[in-house]
Amino acid sequence: MTQNLLPVFVNGRPLQAVPGASLAQLLGAQDPDLLVLLLGGASAADARGLPIDPDAPVYAGGIYRVQRSARTREATDA
Repeated sequence: MTQNLLPVFVNGRPLQAVPGASLAQLLGAQDPDLLVLLLGGASAADARGLPIDPDAPVYAGGIYRVQRSARTREATDA
């Protein structure tokens, strides 16, 4: 029996997700470098730019962006 895969887009790249998989699981299976970035403090957002939980399940046709902020938390005023 063939499992139906869901088309998902991450940073403009088409990926195939198992139904019920989270963004973190999808990245772990198909883009480990991007998962490391996400776990290292990068943010994940949906197509509208709203933050999402990396452990929430992805959906068919979902568009996600994982990006690191240029701002640093350690920055202080002189």
